[in-house]
Amino acid sequence: MRDVGVILQHLRASWRVLWTLTVIEARRKYAGSVLGMLWYPLYSALVLGSYCFVYLVVLRVRFSQFGSYQYVLFIFAGLIPYLGFSEAISSSTSSVRQNLAILRNAVFPVEFVPVKFVCAALFGLLSSIGIFILMAAPTGRVGFHLLYLPVALVLLLSFCVAIAWVVSAVAVLLPDIAQLVNVSLMLLMFVSPVGFTVDMVPARVRFLILLNPLSYLIDAFRFALLGIRTNTPLIDAVFLGGCLLAMAAAGTFFRRMSPIFADYE
Repeated sequence: MRDVGVILQHLRASWRVLWTLTVIEARRKYAGSVLGMLWYPLYSALVLGSYCFVYLVVLRVRFSQFGSYQYVLFIFAGLIPYLGFSEAISSSTSSVRQNLAILRNAVFPVEFVPVKFVCAALFGLLSSIGIFILMAAPTGRVGFHLLYLPVALVLLLSFCVAIAWVVSAVAVLLPDIAQLVNVSLMLLMFVSPVGFTVDMVPARVRFLILLNPLSYLIDAFRFALLGIRTNTPLIDAVFLGGCLLAMAAAGTFFRRMSPIFADYE
């Protein structure tokens, strides 16, 4: 618990610096490109188009309660948290190892380096949410359930930070973890209910979906964006409690590992 207290003290003292560095990182990522930060929503649109082609054209998936356009919104609402998680973890995995020389000569707390990359990734996610709302407005799907969106974002942020602390610390000692992370993110794409519901999965393998934390994040985002959900708010509360405990454990692990980072530059 002492390490958690130190992290909270650092956050209280450095949150303005963390916010500034997050904005800089979000801009830097696509600095020099022709479209700049427009790549955030464009990437989401390209992945959405691929998913829609597979599910609507190839597999011809249909829902009795959704028309084709509303099914596109259903997929988009599931893609938003997945893409945010994927971008946050892939960008934060090597963040500490790549900045060790700078960190030794800086006063910025080292535990906030992966957090900066996570926040920058989720910062770009807001543009996709804005596009979704514009797409959903003509269908009448925009309602008071949007007030639940901050809860969904907090769930995603806390889960990403917990994972980022662990993988970024391990990546300093074992750089190959970055390849494992990329493969794992690809596999998660297929076992996350982006274009389907949990009920559509055969009972004998449904446990794979239920064991996937992204399933609960996707459900929370779908409720916030579309007003439909499978789980109850109690599940979100339990998930948030688990994420906070995971953050405490991951933050403690990161701080205990940080003294040996300099040996692996």
